[in-house]
Amino acid sequence: MKPFVILLLLLWATRLMALDVLPLHNDEGLHLTRAVEVWHGHPFWAISDGKIVNHWLIAALYPQSAPVFAGRVATLLVGMTGLAAGLALAQRVAGAAGMLLAGALWLLSPYLFFYERLAFSDAEAGALVVVAVWLAVRLAETGRWREAIVTGLALAAAMLMKFTAAPFALAVALIVLVKARYPVRQRVLVLAAVAGVAAACFVVPLGYLLLRGDDVFSIAFGWIGGASGQGGLAGNLQRLWAQLTGFGTVSWAALLAAGLAVLAARRGGRILVAAWGLPLLLMMVLGREVLSRHYVVALPLALTLAGVGLATGVHRFKRPQSRQLALYAAWVALALGFVPFALTAYNDPAALPLPAEVRYEHITSHSSGYGLREAVRQFPETLTQADVPVIGSMFPDSCRRANFYAADGTPMVCADAPGIPQIEQALNEHGAVYVLADDAPNIGIDVTTVDARAERVAAYPRPGETEGKASVVLWRLEKKD
Repeated sequence: MKPFVILLLLLWATRLMALDVLPLHNDEGLHLTRAVEVWHGHPFWAISDGKIVNHWLIAALYPQSAPVFAGRVATLLVGMTGLAAGLALAQRVAGAAGMLLAGALWLLSPYLFFYERLAFSDAEAGALVVVAVWLAVRLAETGRWREAIVTGLALAAAMLMKFTAAPFALAVALIVLVKARYPVRQRVLVLAAVAGVAAACFVVPLGYLLLRGDDVFSIAFGWIGGASGQGGLAGNLQRLWAQLTGFGTVSWAALLAAGLAVLAARRGGRILVAAWGLPLLLMMVLGREVLSRHYVVALPLALTLAGVGLATGVHRFKRPQSRQLALYAAWVALALGFVPFALTAYNDPAALPLPAEVRYEHITSHSSGYGLREAVRQFPETLTQADVPVIGSMFPDSCRRANFYAADGTPMVCADAPGIPQIEQALNEHGAVYVLADDAPNIGIDVTTVDARAERVAAYPRPGETEGKASVVLWRLEKKD
């Protein structure tokens, strides 16, 4: 079997195992909700955050049946497409060694591994950025209109997945303008074709929003804020450093930096490094607050180019045995850091070594899904009165996300926190109501403020919490006589 195929299968195998062990993050629930809405005739439901089509692939996998798997395996499918393009690009530039080293960095990066196992759009956009750059390299070589059209489609797909991929239009332009050997006029024309095709892909969603009178990407454009609050270049650089050093090992980050440095030292490699670095710099300068997941848009291309750079260094060894030993050494160094991380992710993701920001978002805060998942899964045992409704006293997105774990017939009624009108209505109609409250902090209702008898049915602590101090609590409220 060819190494190319083996690397793709390794990506599938390492990402697919125990894919549902981490609870759904709040944004994953939102993407799943949008995917379900596609089946209800709303292909562009709530896309003001700049994620326009990432939920379509999830919808194609019918998330109503197995929502967690469908949402996350969609990311893996797009990631395999990106890896295939990255391997082809690395082999094109640096031969078999480039392909093997780019594959090793991509496969064994704990940071990328973490996000490729989530129903997020960032890893998908990053994978499609690699596809667009690979096609741009081909376009620079051929100048064919067919290549320009396909490059425009790939670039549009990346941006439609998430707007944070938009700066990488600069990467495509730089590669064609600088690396092409055909006349400047032809370079400008093929780039105009790329831009025209990419722009045309936005006509339908824009028209849909305008005809419906919906918001036009205000959340996405609100992300552009410059140096304010925790944002600005300095804050964004600090967050980037935390991602490079905070996933339990730095071997992958050290090889990433070394590979990019070696590639930048080559005359022919500088433009490729610039095609990655300038869009990343643009993100950090313009982004009000570039979070951990946002950097994932730039990470697959960085890992691919670093593999090319490392292969350049390996090629300097004269003896084949030395080159082979260097390849083995890189794989071993990466695997030593990756394997413990992956095993923890498969068995106990709450124990993963993560940057503080990522741990808060995915493990300990209300956005993580811990507590809610456990509560909803136990509804068949804890809800002893089938005719009494369950109100989710939490953010509506959290409630909808938790309902993806509900057994048939036991979803919560989702209300804006704290949901007092719905709770009072249920008490008046049924005499009792179950309330799953998420108070992390001060989101769900304080049941002592309701004129009803309150019984604490069960508590569901998140990692680091005790049962007595659990953020997620199931209550049964009964109307007073």
